[in-house]
Amino acid sequence: MYLEAYYASYLGICAALIFWLGWTLHRTGSVFLSDAFAGNATPVRAVAHLLDVGFYLVSVGYVCVTYQLFVWPQINSYQRVAQTVSAKVGGFLPLLGFAHLFNLLLLAIFKRRAGAAASRRLWSIP
Repeated sequence: MYLEAYYASYLGICAALIFWLGWTLHRTGSVFLSDAFAGNATPVRAVAHLLDVGFYLVSVGYVCVTYQLFVWPQINSYQRVAQTVSAKVGGFLPLLGFAHLFNLLLLAIFKRRAGAAASRRLWSIP
């Protein structure tokens, strides 16, 4: 009975977080992608799709790997269900945060390189 409560709450919370964060990052990330690719719509759409796929693969993969680890002997009350779920969701959120910050760092580097290349083309003498 407690395992069912654990599985339902952990998978439900993680599914809600994954879909909400995926939608939010896709919707608001297009501004950064458009800026990094100088408004060129084709690479913006392609990179946005690739980032979405990567986000969902990492998120669902992490949940699938961790949902059963170290659960069987210790869940014997609803208090333990809540503790286990909060610990596992608490481990999931930093992973998503670090992945998001890494993506923003890569976009900033790409934008800087694209700006430097455009500057070289602007100042080059034919």
